[in-house]
Amino acid sequence: MNATREEIYAAVVSDVADDVAGKEDGDSPGSPGQVKRRAYQPGELVRVIIGNVAHGGHCVARDGRRVIFARHALPGEDVTVRITQVARSYARAEVVEVHKAHPGRVPPPCPAFDPGGCGGCDFLHATSDVQRELKLHVLREALERHGGLPPAAVEELTRDGVIDLGKPTGWRTRMRYRTTTVDSPGDVHGVPALRAYRSDELVDASSCVIADAAGHTQARERAADIRKSGDLLMARDSFESRVMFHPDEGPGDDHPPLRHQLSIGENLLEFETPIDGFWQVHPELIGRIVDTVLAWGDPRRGQVWWDLYAGVGPIAAALADRVGPGGRVVAVESSSVAADEARRVLQATYGHDVVTVERRDVRRWIRRAREHAAVPDGVVLDPPRTGAGKPVIEALGAIRPWQILLVACDPVALGRDTRLLADQGYRLVRIRSWDAFPQTHHLEAMAQFLPDQIS
Repeated sequence: MNATREEIYAAVVSDVADDVAGKEDGDSPGSPGQVKRRAYQPGELVRVIIGNVAHGGHCVARDGRRVIFARHALPGEDVTVRITQVARSYARAEVVEVHKAHPGRVPPPCPAFDPGGCGGCDFLHATSDVQRELKLHVLREALERHGGLPPAAVEELTRDGVIDLGKPTGWRTRMRYRTTTVDSPGDVHGVPALRAYRSDELVDASSCVIADAAGHTQARERAADIRKSGDLLMARDSFESRVMFHPDEGPGDDHPPLRHQLSIGENLLEFETPIDGFWQVHPELIGRIVDTVLAWGDPRRGQVWWDLYAGVGPIAAALADRVGPGGRVVAVESSSVAADEARRVLQATYGHDVVTVERRDVRRWIRRAREHAAVPDGVVLDPPRTGAGKPVIEALGAIRPWQILLVACDPVALGRDTRLLADQGYRLVRIRSWDAFPQTHHLEAMAQFLPDQIS
C-alpha cells in the first residue's frame, strides 16, 4: 500500500473519529459513559451497515470500534464481513453474506470475484450505472477534500457524471498474468493467474471478463502448456492480439512491436510500442482524450504547445496537426523507447521545424524551460498515477502558460494537483471523466485550468 492510499484512509478515519475512538454518543474519551470495546481480530465476522464508497474500491462501515473498509459491498447494505487486516485506526474486510442488498447489486460474472479471490476487479457485483455513480462520488469527494473546492462548484463541474465508453467487459487490451498449474482429476495443466487482493497468492484467472476476449483465449491456450512460473503478457493492437511468456528463469519470447493506429486530421498514424509498453488499455479512450484536448484547448495555427509526459506522442501529433507550419510542439518523455518512437512518427509526419521531442525527465526539463523558454499557449500534462506534483506545477506557475490541460487516472492525485494549481493562480474551469476501466474503481479524467490573471 503506498503512502497516498494510506493518507486517504487516514482522512476517512478522521471523519469518523468518534467511532474510531469507540465512544458512545455524547461521551468523550475517558468519560464514565465510554464503553471500551475490544479490537477486531483477523477472521472475525462482524455485521454492519455499509456507508458510502471510499477511494480504492471499498465502502466504509463502522460498528463502534475501528472504521472498516469493506470490499464487495455497496452503500446502504446490511452485510456480514470477515475482517482480513487490522491496522491501528482501521480494519479491512470482505463481505461474506448480504442480508439486505443494494438495488444495484448483481451476481458477479467471474468466479474469481469472491472473498479471498482475485484483486483485479472491485465492482463486478454492481450494475454499470451504479459503478459510475460510485466513481463520481469518489471524484467529487477528492475535488472537495484534496482540491479544496466547494461542494456546489464540484457538483456543477461534474454535472455530466462519469461517461460510459460502452464496453463493460472485454475492454482491457493489455494484461500481465502469472502462470500457475491446476490439478484436476487425471489432468495437470497451466492457467493464466492473477494475484489475490493484497496478496502474492495466485488465483486462476481463466474466466477473466475484463480482458480482451481474443487475447485472453490465446493466453489460456498458451498457459495450458507452461509448467514453469513467469509472466504471461497479453496485448492487443489495432490489428491482432499477442501473447508473450517471460519465465522467471531463462530467456523469454521475442515479439515484433505492437502497432497502434490513430486518425489525426487527414493522417492515419501508426505508433509502435513493445508488448509491455504503454498505450491506453481501453480501445476507446485515446480517441476521447485527443478529441477533448482539441475541443477544449483549441490549438491554432502558429501557436506553441507543450505535451509533457508525452509517451509515443498521440496528443503531440494532434497538437502538431493543428498548429501547423509556423507553430511549435515540444513533447517531453523520459522513456527512451517511447521518445524515439514519438520522434520517428511525429517528425516524419509534421517535420523537425514543427515538433521537437525531448527525452528528459519532465521535472528536470521544466526547470530549464522555466529560465529559457517562451510562454506556451497551452500545456498538456499526462503524468503518472501519482500526479504532476509540486515541482512541476510550481514551475508552470512561474512560466504562466495561457492554459493547462491535465489528464489524470487517479481522482485523489487530480485533487492534489488542483489545489497546487490554485496556489499558482490557476482555476479549474472544466472537467470530464470517463469510465475507462469498468468493473474496477479506476476512472480517467481531464481537467482544464485557466490563469486568474495573465501577466
